[in-house]
Amino acid sequence: MKRIKRYLFLLFLLAAVCLYGLTLYPHSPVKSSGTSLEAPSAVHFLGTDNLGIDIFAQLAKGFYLSMMTGVTAAVCSFAAGGVLGVCAGYCGRRTDAVISFFTNVFLSVPQLPVMIVIGAFWGQSTWNIILIVSAFSWASIAKQVRAKVMSVRNRNYVVLARSYGAGPWYIVRKHMLGEIFPLLLVNAVAVTGRTIIQESSLAYLGLSDPLAKSWGLMIQNASSFTGIYFTDYWKWWLIPPVAMLVFTIFCLRLLAQALEEWLLRDR
Repeated sequence: MKRIKRYLFLLFLLAAVCLYGLTLYPHSPVKSSGTSLEAPSAVHFLGTDNLGIDIFAQLAKGFYLSMMTGVTAAVCSFAAGGVLGVCAGYCGRRTDAVISFFTNVFLSVPQLPVMIVIGAFWGQSTWNIILIVSAFSWASIAKQVRAKVMSVRNRNYVVLARSYGAGPWYIVRKHMLGEIFPLLLVNAVAVTGRTIIQESSLAYLGLSDPLAKSWGLMIQNASSFTGIYFTDYWKWWLIPPVAMLVFTIFCLRLLAQALEEWLLRDR
């Protein structure tokens, strides 16, 4: 539990710093507020980019954009994977066969190439990215939930409840939800981290909203700037978004691992 609190504290601390960058910090993440490529100073904490836009303000906006994208995709995957997994594991037979077929199809498709093609056709939108990532994240959750429901379905107390006339909704709510919710929670945190990586990858390839100021777009703009590696500009333009991306994903991965270990220990 201490590890979970530690990682949550780090994420909340990062969120508080970025909230300051969006509210009290005097510079805009989308409008020029200084000269081109200013070095870090008391006025611009992390300097400015080639358009004179403050980098710290962009990082703050990118954090909330990434977390919004990740959490939204995780909720969609949580709901779709949970419902379909329960239906497949509890109903069995044809329902299980159909859902398992589509689950295996989505698990076998190479995600990144298909996401790039779909993103190119659907246009540059954050909501398109959320939809694409959710479509490729529910299958692994559904497969795990299906296996858990099938194991719980044949336990003595579930069979006894069914023999006394308990309906599917009652059995799922009373006897299965407590078993599958920890599984869904851990997977939701993991999906949040994967979504942030995938959103940044698509943004780096130019397939996200160009006005969104995501970390992937910041990295793409910095790395494509002529002479970035022959000057000191990379120190305050390229390193901060990379460091923020790595640190956030690292905290989410460790949080998912700590949650899994804590829940399994309580079981």
